[in-house]
Amino acid sequence: MTTPSNSVAPLPSGTTVAAETSTPDAALAAADALADGIADLLPADGGRDVDLPGGFVELADLPLPVDSVELPVPVPMAPGLVTAPARRMAIDRLLEQSATANRDGQHIVGAAQAEEVLTDPFITPAQEARARQLLSGHRLRLGEFEASVRHGLLALDYLTASGDLLGQSNVHCTLALAFHETALEEPALSHVLGALEAARACGSRTAEFWALSRSSMVHQALGDAERSIELGQQAIALADTLDDPEAGFASRNNLGDACLEIARGQRARGESTTEALQDGLTLTLAAVALAVKQRHAFYETIARTNLVDILIELGEYADARRQAVRSKTIATTNGYRNLVVNNDVQLAEVARAEGRLDLACDMMNAQLADPSIAEDAALNVRLNRELYEMHRNAGRFEEALRHHEELHVLMLGLTRQTAGLQSRMLINSLEIEQARHEAQRSQLEADMQRIRAEELDEQANTDPLTRLPNRRALDRQLPAMMRSALDRAEPLCAVMIDMDHFKEVNDEHGHAAGDRVLTTMAGILGAATRETDLAVRVGGEEFLLVLGNTSIEQATQICERLLGEVRSHPWGVVTSGLRCTASVGVALLKRGESVSRWLGRADAALYEAKAAGRNRVELAVTVA
Repeated sequence: MTTPSNSVAPLPSGTTVAAETSTPDAALAAADALADGIADLLPADGGRDVDLPGGFVELADLPLPVDSVELPVPVPMAPGLVTAPARRMAIDRLLEQSATANRDGQHIVGAAQAEEVLTDPFITPAQEARARQLLSGHRLRLGEFEASVRHGLLALDYLTASGDLLGQSNVHCTLALAFHETALEEPALSHVLGALEAARACGSRTAEFWALSRSSMVHQALGDAERSIELGQQAIALADTLDDPEAGFASRNNLGDACLEIARGQRARGESTTEALQDGLTLTLAAVALAVKQRHAFYETIARTNLVDILIELGEYADARRQAVRSKTIATTNGYRNLVVNNDVQLAEVARAEGRLDLACDMMNAQLADPSIAEDAALNVRLNRELYEMHRNAGRFEEALRHHEELHVLMLGLTRQTAGLQSRMLINSLEIEQARHEAQRSQLEADMQRIRAEELDEQANTDPLTRLPNRRALDRQLPAMMRSALDRAEPLCAVMIDMDHFKEVNDEHGHAAGDRVLTTMAGILGAATRETDLAVRVGGEEFLLVLGNTSIEQATQICERLLGEVRSHPWGVVTSGLRCTASVGVALLKRGESVSRWLGRADAALYEAKAAGRNRVELAVTVA
């Protein structure tokens, strides 16, 4: 699967973390010892001879363990050469290495690289979000769910703000898995829904596949088996349309695991498990075949591990043992310590299922004595529960009681540990949510202050009666209009407009009517202006139009139409018997002319129009 370099692809069901490995020679020696040690466990007849897909992977085909891989070491820059662009390029390279480590399953290495990025003072917000996105995935695979959630939520904040839908979907999938692994299914469901919505919104079918796959897993945990199977089948159908081997593998492995869980629930209720187990077997065999075809040792190991569980449920013990041995050999060779331990438990479970209780007890007791699993509470619970049940069924009640008491202590500790982890994860989520709300509130306050400042600025530059720009706005905008006109060699005309006999309007009809006349005139002027023009109330009943890219002839035509609109306007609506006209003076801006002289000429032309009888347009005297 090719994933975006800033994303952490979710891994299939059953995936565990590859622990630190030994040297290749030690790993091979361990594999040889393993093969010798389990030879006596195989039945004489070898069980049913069935060739399952694949086989032992050739050691040459397996990826090298971590310790044998030469990891890139960042080259420190000379102090005098450190620049922000150079450092950010180095950060991007480190992030790419962390993403590669994720794809290779080297999560300890990848997490360290992402943590190093977060300490760099030159990091950008986008790089920080990417580092946290990678860390969320690495910490998840290392079993550090609290850290996974914290980094994932912080990354999600940036991805949401920046509108990165694909990144949002990937992080939602990671968070869903983190919450699911700690039995917090409700927040997990919320995140799978977010992942699905974001994936469909951005049109990424690969992201939609992972969202469907995780949704199937969460619905299974919530007890909705029917919906889980439906979503898992949708995931398979979608995976088959993608040129993505990982999706094809994961879809079948995950749904096979879901079928197994359904079968176990059916068995506990006394129902038939045949159909669910056969479906699970078919899907898991297909997953094994795909992993072998891809030569992906990690995927093959987890698929065969899941296959063992299904074979045990089906009573195919010889085949189950064969697959457990095969899985353990690959896991041992590659240093997948967690999977090795799980395969050991499966081999003991096979012996128990065959009725070889003493052997099974010895194997499980040997595992409990291994100090390397002392911190694995879930595994200790599993082993003590099975030992309790076997000793009880064999009538060894003293041993049964001992394991039952140990089981009780472990369960209590595990419950407390899980509850504490759940509480911390939820508290972290709430704290991050609260911080987000605080940031949003601060942003809202800043926006309100900006809007208020803009309102105050508008009030300072707007005539309160007519809502046209005032003299202050004219002083601000006119110089720029003049410079632009002169730079582009475009004509610019000033039009001074004065309402005729306005004092009589106020005297005969009242100042309220006069105000309505002025607001009406402002509306007429506003309708006559273009985006390149400026209409201003300069005081009293006097207005100014500045007409951009307009010749003196064009300005004259515009003003004649304007006066016609003033004469024909139904002024009687303002107050009965009212009629209004206006006088206009026009001046064309000359190169090198000052604002005061230019507007003075327009004003002089206005007075000429007044003197010539009003309700007319006069052109300013041309100056040399």
